[in-house]
Amino acid sequence: MDDGLCPVCGQLFCPGCGHVLGDEDEESCPACGLSLTFSCPGCGFQVAAGAKLCPECGVLFVRRCPACGQRILDAPESCPGCGHLLELERRTSATIFALSPGLVLLRCPVCTDHFGSELGVCQKCGQRVCPQCYLLLKDEEIDCPHCGFHAARPCPTCQREVGLGLVQCPHCGQSLCPICGQAVAEQESACPACGAELAFYCPRCDAELTAEMERCPECGLEFDQRCPACGAATDWSEGRCSVCGQVLCPECGAILGEADTLCPSCGAELVLYCPVCGAEVSATDPTCPKCGEPFEDE
Repeated sequence: MDDGLCPVCGQLFCPGCGHVLGDEDEESCPACGLSLTFSCPGCGFQVAAGAKLCPECGVLFVRRCPACGQRILDAPESCPGCGHLLELERRTSATIFALSPGLVLLRCPVCTDHFGSELGVCQKCGQRVCPQCYLLLKDEEIDCPHCGFHAARPCPTCQREVGLGLVQCPHCGQSLCPICGQAVAEQESACPACGAELAFYCPRCDAELTAEMERCPECGLEFDQRCPACGAATDWSEGRCSVCGQVLCPECGAILGEADTLCPSCGAELVLYCPVCGAEVSATDPTCPKCGEPFEDE
């Protein structure tokens, strides 16, 4: 109800003070003076105050300042309370492919495959989708930032919340069925609980795999990835060994120096990020150009 519309009866009210509005054409609240619309910074469309998403261009608005927690009803560049810069994000949604009683078939905007909205995930590429409003979701989101739908269920092993459609619990590492969320063994080709066939795809080239494969037959990606410095199992795509901290090429896993911008082994161009705010930085930057974090010379 943050957008000033009661979902039950349709009554309009001010999202700032809760004053009941009698005229749909009112430009501001007669009680508190709040402007009832604002211009989307992404496309200029007039959006209702408190709306979480621009219906025209898909910009997702910040409704709570991440720094001070102040509620925000329009789309300022910075928080009016503490001055923290607010970064807006553009999100797309899955589109409806077919409708039938009790079933909404969606088209994935990432891989164009079709899937039922109730699953909350594209079964081919793993893209998560809100089952209620069809907004694309990030893996870490358990509540839809647009409609608030709770898109998660408890992990059967650790009982912590896991986003719908995820194939692994991010908390305990348990492999999960993306359809029903029950625990599955890593080499199982079908879910023992619901019978769903478990397809495997290469994270680099999207080639279909079998459970016993250790290397992608299309692009050669090694699935049993280990740090060449300490030998521990690690995810090369993270760019650093999770055990010893060695910098690694995210493409081939080769050992790199902290300031390397090109992998000497496979030639991949390397992007550096600030460890504090995540902004892209140059190897020659003494400090982060966004947050000011100083970088130590290696």
